[in-house]
Amino acid sequence: MKTIFATSSLLAAALLLSPIALADPAKQDNHAPAQQSNLSQEQVNVVKALQGYSAGINAKDVAQMEKYLAVEGTDLTMFEGSGMNVGWADYRDHHLVPEFANPDLVFHKYEFENITPIVSGDWASATFSIDKALTYKGKDINKAGRGTAILKHVDGRWIITHLHTS
Repeated sequence: MKTIFATSSLLAAALLLSPIALADPAKQDNHAPAQQSNLSQEQVNVVKALQGYSAGINAKDVAQMEKYLAVEGTDLTMFEGSGMNVGWADYRDHHLVPEFANPDLVFHKYEFENITPIVSGDWASATFSIDKALTYKGKDINKAGRGTAILKHVDGRWIITHLHTS
């Protein structure tokens, strides 16, 4: 219950305090938060973890993605659109592997951008935009999205415990 409360509190803070949550994903931001020199080292590390995870999606590399996720039991929750996965095994086996095995789906670009991290002790949250370019069943699709992540500092690195993308 303590973890759920902490996670919920961080998610609420991220949504209320991050201006990126209200921004238009189609607009370019020349002052991307991740590029600002006033980020703490831990905020930079959160940004790097999220960028590493999205690079794994872009490459359809499940092993790379796993490096940035809470993989034990049900420590990970993933909300994507109207779907929900609880635990790395559920997300990997019932979402990622079938999606990545689909020959009709080719990712050209899947990047988390304009990442705005908030760090508090061993917990962090971040909001971000998602720039997607893909081909599905021969049709080219360019789409902007939004995301919110909650991360935990474990063994000297930041891992994603919750991700909500739309």
